Amino acid sequence: METSGTQLRGKTAVVTGSSRGFGAEIARTFAREGANVVISYHRDQEGEDELAAEVAREVGAEVVVPFDVRERDSVRALMTRAAERHGSIDVLVNNAGVNVVGDFDQITEEQWDTVIDTNLKGVFLCCQEALPHLPDGGRVINIGSVSGQYGGPRTPSYAAAKAGVMALTHCLARFLGPRGITVNCVSPGTIGSEMLDSTMPPELKEKILPNVLLGRLGTVREVAETVLFLASPGAGYVTAQTIGVNGGLWV
Repeated sequence: METSGTQLRGKTAVVTGSSRGFGAEIARTFAREGANVVISYHRDQEGEDELAAEVAREVGAEVVVPFDVRERDSVRALMTRAAERHGSIDVLVNNAGVNVVGDFDQITEEQWDTVIDTNLKGVFLCCQEALPHLPDGGRVINIGSVSGQYGGPRTPSYAAAKAGVMALTHCLARFLGPRGITVNCVSPGTIGSEMLDSTMPPELKEKILPNVLLGRLGTVREVAETVLFLASPGAGYVTAQTIGVNGGLWV
């Protein structure tokens, strides 16, 4: 496909959960900058195969992999296939995630485990299995959430998982610093997306917006552009950071 930039030319990027939402937009943005993008997704919704194939065609991706971020063997197969096809994994974006909405006393143990295993354990597994294929100077970018910074009132498992992702980001940045591999976290706030629409009723959005300094919802493109910066040559001295893309919601 024709690209509009060269910041990631020749680089291979694995973006987990890239059939829709943040992941799909990150994949598009990376492809515009010349990256070889590996589309990966979980077959948890009807039509997910078709969505992933559509994104892959759009960005010119040559590897499209269905996988389960909670299962090590599945994650290993994804990373191995990507590295065998392209030689290495230069950028890993841990985006795959789920959310369950409910008051703290109503969340079941099964719901808790599903969110923690997907959003936190999944990042751990993906980072471990990508390590053998990450060259010195590579990039790891985790997707957090403002919920993990102040605590979502009706998303306790999601908030706990995302807080854990931020802590894991710091740990991994210390571990990989000697190899020149940067590890950062992007923490979106109220972003207009499918996940927000499915977890936040309109009346709650209206209640939150007055607390956003910029007075509006963010866009998935704005999140993707921040991720692109962290993957680009210009962010070579940025590591162990959590960067909020939240319009000033959490100051």
